[in-house]
Amino acid sequence: MASELPQKKRFISLRVKLLVGFTLLFMVVFAIAFYWFYTFATDVAMRQIEEDMLTTLEGGLKGIDGDAFVALAEEAELRDDGLSDDPRYWDHMAWIETIHDLEPRANPYSWVRGDPNVQNEVLFIGDILRVTQPENATVFREPYITQGSMITGMLTLWEDLEPYQDDWGHWISAYAPILNSAGESVGGLGIDFRADYVYQVQDSIEDRILISFAITYLALFVLVYLISRTLTGPIISLTGVARGVADGNYDQDISKLYGGKTQDEVDALAQVFELMVSKVRAREEGLKRQVQQLRIEIDEVKRTRQVEEITGSDYFTTLKEKARVLRQQSVTDGGVEES
Repeated sequence: MASELPQKKRFISLRVKLLVGFTLLFMVVFAIAFYWFYTFATDVAMRQIEEDMLTTLEGGLKGIDGDAFVALAEEAELRDDGLSDDPRYWDHMAWIETIHDLEPRANPYSWVRGDPNVQNEVLFIGDILRVTQPENATVFREPYITQGSMITGMLTLWEDLEPYQDDWGHWISAYAPILNSAGESVGGLGIDFRADYVYQVQDSIEDRILISFAITYLALFVLVYLISRTLTGPIISLTGVARGVADGNYDQDISKLYGGKTQDEVDALAQVFELMVSKVRAREEGLKRQVQQLRIEIDEVKRTRQVEEITGSDYFTTLKEKARVLRQQSVTDGGVEES
């Protein structure tokens, strides 16, 4: 059974392999670096926002008298427009506005516990939205059913650091208890803190990282292309020389492939190839001489064999016998004449 011919493989140049390999490696490394920097910058921005929020909350608590606050919640009367004429109410609202003025990213509000018979109910006392967005603000002592976080915030510091979004932006929140002179919790102060800065940082990183990626990749792509050309150029030339040698052309100048001032693996390969070519040429010339000598010897053997075949034939034996007889007759005839 005839052996199957090897299938011809698809040719992919070394330059293409280098460029593809570099591209994949660069993308992986760049993706890891981007993820690390993106996460690091986001964490730093979030920690800064958290720190500013807690600082604002702590400062806000210092400006609230717990005893006056609970008296306000219990004694102030509600007007028809949802506000109150009680001076303590306006003092409290002035402080709420001061907190916002000192830190415009903070939206403060306060509350007290609502009906104990209603689970998680609180009553809003102060609300910065009554100043900044009256149409969206709560009214004085407006009841609200919380999910429990505001109730927890009346007992201890509570933070919601997972940014949430509404129609006015992204926010994180923190709550802390308002204490009276006896150290008892009588309400809570909350801060909704604008967290858009985190997303601004993320967007800025994404925009700049794309530009950096494009510039860096283009520069490194050109660099790898030039390096690959430096590497593959001598190999391509050496391949051409090898094809010439395969066709019997041994008079090619290979020294130009390693004639630089420095030496590397490609130069060593070219030198070894030149040595190989010289040895192959010498071996081939030796074989040619041996073949020529062998031809001469074969021709001599053929001639000897042909002579042997001729001299050993019956026809040649007959002719030889006839020649002997003729020689004898000639000798006999010559002797008779002399006598």
